[in-house]
Amino acid sequence: MEVKAVSVSGLNKWFGQHHVLRDVSFSLAKGEKIVLCGPSGSGKSTLIRCLNGLESFAEGEVAVAGAILSQSPASLRQIRQMTGMVFQHFNLFPHLTVLENLTLGPVSGRREPQQQANRRALELLERVRLGDQARKYPGQLSGGQQQRVAIARTLMMRPQVILFDEPTSALDPEMVHEVLDVMEELAREGQSMIVVTHEMGFARNVADLVIFMDAGAIVETAPPLTFFSRPATERARMFVRQIGHDAHLEGVAVRE
Repeated sequence: MEVKAVSVSGLNKWFGQHHVLRDVSFSLAKGEKIVLCGPSGSGKSTLIRCLNGLESFAEGEVAVAGAILSQSPASLRQIRQMTGMVFQHFNLFPHLTVLENLTLGPVSGRREPQQQANRRALELLERVRLGDQARKYPGQLSGGQQQRVAIARTLMMRPQVILFDEPTSALDPEMVHEVLDVMEELAREGQSMIVVTHEMGFARNVADLVIFMDAGAIVETAPPLTFFSRPATERARMFVRQIGHDAHLEGVAVRE
């Protein structure tokens, strides 16, 4: 039986008395793209942060490529070597150049030779269309450029799965598509991805599966065409009506 890229079973988490994740279970196959969507406060970002140990959980199990996640340092290190995380606010080091941001992890964490890391970094910057920005500092770049640097930095670690936590929500509207274009290219190349996003055009065009969450629980799971045109639950139908998404529309960006 094929080992899943990510497997989540019976995940529960509380913040104090607030039950933020309720018996969440799903799996991601190798090369698959899943979009997590739902109203604000539904637990999407908390869920994705649980997948690489940035948040702990009270009950359930998370496995990446068959490796079970625990809170031990060895387990966290193993899981984080296999999962890359792209955050809403880039999380680049402002005092390092773009090139230094990309090479820091491989050189210091994996003992990759500096010259080899530099070469790979420059290749990845070309891939995200930032080959001429290597010597600049993050503060000299636009938000869209910084997010593309963050994606390249994640790719430097050769992750099996990339987790995107609302990667375009902090961007000006005109910068959104330059980031989505890079993400779509990664998807076409077979990168396993779990994406928390309000970009419903991206979900429709790229996702293999849409997982709709509300109040910490998975309400509905379906392929994009089915979810946006024929949602099975009343809660999902309400969400689709609210975002104004039509099954015949493409490229619609929705924000809460």
